Amino acid sequence: MRSISLRFHAPGDIFAPLVILCILTLALALSAGCTDERGPRGPVTEPPALLMDYSRTGGIAGFSDRMVIYSDGGVVYQTRQKSGAFTLDQENMERLKRLIRDVEASGLNGTYPAPSQGADYFSYALVFGNRTIKTETTGVPEALSPLISFLDEILAANRDT
Repeated sequence: MRSISLRFHAPGDIFAPLVILCILTLALALSAGCTDERGPRGPVTEPPALLMDYSRTGGIAGFSDRMVIYSDGGVVYQTRQKSGAFTLDQENMERLKRLIRDVEASGLNGTYPAPSQGADYFSYALVFGNRTIKTETTGVPEALSPLISFLDEILAANRDT
C-alpha cells in the first residue's frame, strides 16, 4: 500500500495554502446567514400594556403565587405547583378595571401591614398604574379587599384548567 505524504521543499511552501485557507474561511464566515429573505412586512404592533402585577405569598400552605394581567386580557401566572397562561373575557376585564378605578379613587398607595403578626398571614403586592400597594392579612384596607378577592378568584378558577 502506498502512503501519501505532503512534503514541502522550502520553508515558505506552506504559506500559500494557509493564505488560501484563511481567505476561504473568511469568505464563508462573512456570507453565513446572508439571504435575500427579510423579516415579516407590515405594521409593527405594540405589545399590550401591563394592567396588574399581583402576588400573594404565605398562608398556612406556603403559597407563592404571581399573576400578571395585560391590557388585552392576557394573563400569565406562576404558582408553586405550575405556571400557565389564559385570557380574561370581556366581562371579567371590565370588572377588574372597575375595581382598579375604585382603589385608585380611594387614594391607597404604599404599605399596609397587619396590626399584629400572624404565622399564617398572606402578604400581597399589587402593582398597577403608578402605584405599588403592599399589605398583609388583617391589614388589608377596606377599599382594597374586593380587588384582592377578585384576583384570588381569577387565579383559582384558571390555574387548574
